[in-house]
Amino acid sequence: MRTTSFTRFALALVATGASMLALGDEGALTESAAVPETTLDGLRGGFEIPANLHASLQLERVVIANGEQIAHLAADVHDIGHMSVADAEALAHAAGTLVIQGGPNNAFNLMELGPTATVIQNTLNDQHLVAVTTLNVQVNSLAAYREMVFQDGLRDGLGSITGVR
Repeated sequence: MRTTSFTRFALALVATGASMLALGDEGALTESAAVPETTLDGLRGGFEIPANLHASLQLERVVIANGEQIAHLAADVHDIGHMSVADAEALAHAAGTLVIQGGPNNAFNLMELGPTATVIQNTLNDQHLVAVTTLNVQVNSLAAYREMVFQDGLRDGLGSITGVR
Protein backbone atom coordinates (compact mmCIF):
# COMPACT_ATOMS: atom_id res chain seq x y z
CA MET A 1 0.00 0.00 0.00
CA ARG A 2 2.88 2.32 0.83
CA THR A 3 4.44 1.77 -2.62
CA THR A 4 1.15 2.64 -4.31
CA SER A 5 0.85 5.90 -2.39
CA PHE A 6 4.45 6.82 -3.16
CA THR A 7 3.94 5.98 -6.86
CA ARG A 8 0.85 8.18 -7.03
CA PHE A 9 2.71 11.03 -5.31
CA ALA A 10 5.63 10.68 -7.73
CA LEU A 11 3.33 10.69 -10.76
CA ALA A 12 1.51 13.77 -9.48
CA LEU A 13 4.86 15.52 -8.94
CA VAL A 14 6.03 14.65 -12.47
CA ALA A 15 2.74 15.83 -13.97
CA THR A 16 2.95 19.11 -12.08
CA GLY A 17 6.52 19.66 -13.24
CA ALA A 18 5.60 18.89 -16.86
CA SER A 19 2.71 21.36 -16.77
CA MET A 20 5.02 24.05 -15.35
CA LEU A 21 7.51 23.43 -18.14
CA ALA A 22 4.73 23.70 -20.71
CA LEU A 23 3.58 27.01 -19.22
CA GLY A 24 7.13 28.33 -19.16
CA ASP A 25 7.64 27.55 -22.86
CA GLU A 26 4.55 29.51 -23.98
CA GLY A 27 6.60 32.57 -24.99
CA ALA A 28 8.38 30.58 -27.70
CA LEU A 29 5.07 29.95 -29.43
CA THR A 30 3.87 33.53 -29.34
CA GLU A 31 7.18 34.93 -30.58
CA SER A 32 7.52 32.56 -33.57
CA ALA A 33 7.52 33.82 -37.14
CA ALA A 34 4.37 33.26 -39.18
CA VAL A 35 4.44 30.31 -41.58
CA PRO A 36 4.36 31.43 -45.24
CA GLU A 37 1.14 30.79 -47.22
CA THR A 38 2.99 28.62 -49.77
CA THR A 39 4.08 26.25 -46.98
CA LEU A 40 0.55 26.14 -45.56
CA ASP A 41 -0.91 25.41 -49.01
CA GLY A 42 1.27 22.32 -49.21
CA LEU A 43 0.13 21.14 -45.77
CA ARG A 44 -3.60 21.77 -46.02
CA GLY A 45 -5.96 18.86 -46.24
CA GLY A 46 -8.27 17.70 -48.95
CA PHE A 47 -8.74 14.45 -50.74
CA GLU A 48 -7.28 12.79 -53.78
CA ILE A 49 -9.20 10.62 -56.17
CA PRO A 50 -7.25 7.81 -57.84
CA ALA A 51 -6.44 8.37 -61.50
CA ASN A 52 -8.78 5.61 -62.71
CA LEU A 53 -11.76 6.83 -60.67
CA HIS A 54 -14.00 9.54 -62.07
CA ALA A 55 -16.72 11.11 -59.92
CA SER A 56 -19.18 13.87 -60.78
CA LEU A 57 -21.76 15.71 -58.71
CA GLN A 58 -24.93 17.55 -59.65
CA LEU A 59 -27.07 19.44 -57.14
CA GLU A 60 -30.39 21.05 -58.01
CA ARG A 61 -32.88 22.76 -55.68
CA VAL A 62 -36.25 23.91 -56.99
CA VAL A 63 -39.19 25.57 -55.24
CA ILE A 64 -42.58 25.70 -57.00
CA ALA A 65 -45.60 27.65 -55.73
CA ASN A 66 -48.96 27.09 -57.43
CA GLY A 67 -47.30 25.54 -60.49
CA GLU A 68 -44.85 28.43 -60.96
CA GLN A 69 -41.13 27.94 -60.36
CA ILE A 70 -40.05 30.64 -57.93
CA ALA A 71 -36.54 29.46 -57.03
CA HIS A 72 -33.92 27.39 -58.85
CA LEU A 73 -30.39 26.77 -57.60
CA ALA A 74 -28.07 24.36 -59.37
CA ALA A 75 -24.45 23.28 -59.54
CA ASP A 76 -22.76 20.77 -61.81
CA VAL A 77 -19.25 19.54 -61.04
CA HIS A 78 -18.11 17.31 -63.91
CA ASP A 79 -15.00 15.97 -62.16
CA ILE A 80 -14.69 16.24 -58.38
CA GLY A 81 -10.99 15.43 -58.56
CA HIS A 82 -10.35 18.49 -60.72
CA MET A 83 -12.87 20.90 -59.20
CA SER A 84 -12.21 24.52 -60.10
CA VAL A 85 -12.78 27.55 -57.90
CA ALA A 86 -15.83 28.41 -60.04
CA ASP A 87 -17.23 24.89 -59.48
CA ALA A 88 -16.73 25.20 -55.72
CA GLU A 89 -18.38 28.63 -55.62
CA ALA A 90 -21.35 27.38 -57.66
CA LEU A 91 -21.71 24.38 -55.33
CA ALA A 92 -21.55 26.60 -52.23
CA HIS A 93 -24.20 28.91 -53.71
CA ALA A 94 -26.52 26.04 -54.68
CA ALA A 95 -26.14 24.37 -51.28
CA GLY A 96 -26.61 27.60 -49.29
CA THR A 97 -29.64 28.61 -47.25
CA LEU A 98 -32.79 29.14 -49.33
CA VAL A 99 -35.58 31.28 -47.82
CA ILE A 100 -39.00 31.68 -49.49
CA GLN A 101 -41.71 33.75 -47.80
CA GLY A 102 -45.26 34.08 -49.05
CA GLY A 103 -47.80 36.39 -47.49
CA PRO A 104 -47.53 38.92 -44.66
CA ASN A 105 -46.13 38.48 -41.13
CA ASN A 106 -43.46 35.87 -41.85
CA ALA A 107 -40.55 35.93 -39.44
CA PHE A 108 -37.79 33.60 -38.31
CA ASN A 109 -34.33 33.77 -36.78
CA LEU A 110 -31.73 33.32 -39.49
CA MET A 111 -29.14 32.36 -36.87
CA GLU A 112 -31.11 29.20 -36.01
CA LEU A 113 -30.83 27.83 -39.54
CA GLY A 114 -28.23 25.36 -40.70
CA PRO A 115 -25.85 26.20 -43.52
CA THR A 116 -27.89 24.30 -46.13
CA ALA A 117 -31.41 24.93 -44.86
CA THR A 118 -34.52 25.43 -46.96
CA VAL A 119 -37.19 27.59 -45.33
CA ILE A 120 -40.61 28.11 -46.91
CA GLN A 121 -42.99 30.26 -44.90
CA ASN A 122 -46.51 30.85 -46.08
CA THR A 123 -49.36 32.71 -44.40
CA LEU A 124 -51.71 32.56 -47.40
CA ASN A 125 -54.51 30.03 -47.72
CA ASP A 126 -54.91 27.43 -50.47
CA GLN A 127 -51.31 27.49 -51.71
CA HIS A 128 -49.65 24.47 -53.34
CA LEU A 129 -45.96 24.49 -52.38
CA VAL A 130 -43.36 22.02 -53.63
CA ALA A 131 -39.66 21.91 -52.74
CA VAL A 132 -37.44 19.40 -54.54
CA THR A 133 -33.74 18.78 -53.92
CA THR A 134 -31.98 16.45 -56.33
CA LEU A 135 -28.49 15.15 -55.75
CA ASN A 136 -26.94 13.09 -58.51
CA VAL A 137 -23.54 11.50 -57.87
CA GLN A 138 -21.95 9.42 -60.59
CA VAL A 139 -18.83 7.26 -60.32
CA ASN A 140 -17.25 4.89 -62.77
CA SER A 141 -16.68 2.12 -60.24
CA LEU A 142 -19.51 -0.23 -61.24
CA ALA A 143 -17.07 -2.91 -62.40
CA ALA A 144 -15.24 -2.87 -59.05
CA TYR A 145 -18.57 -3.04 -57.20
CA ARG A 146 -19.73 -6.01 -59.29
CA GLU A 147 -16.43 -7.81 -58.61
CA MET A 148 -16.82 -7.20 -54.87
CA VAL A 149 -20.39 -8.55 -54.90
CA PHE A 150 -19.25 -11.59 -56.87
CA GLN A 151 -16.42 -12.30 -54.40
CA ASP A 152 -18.81 -11.92 -51.44
CA GLY A 153 -21.31 -14.28 -53.05
CA LEU A 154 -18.59 -16.81 -53.86
CA ARG A 155 -17.24 -16.70 -50.29
CA ASP A 156 -20.74 -17.06 -48.81
CA GLY A 157 -21.61 -19.90 -51.19
CA LEU A 158 -18.44 -21.85 -50.49
CA GLY A 159 -18.78 -21.20 -46.78
CA SER A 160 -22.22 -22.77 -46.68
CA ILE A 161 -21.06 -26.09 -48.17
CA THR A 162 -20.39 -28.59 -45.41
CA GLY A 163 -16.87 -29.96 -45.39
CA VAL A 164 -15.34 -27.06 -47.33
CA ARG A 165 -13.36 -24.46 -45.36
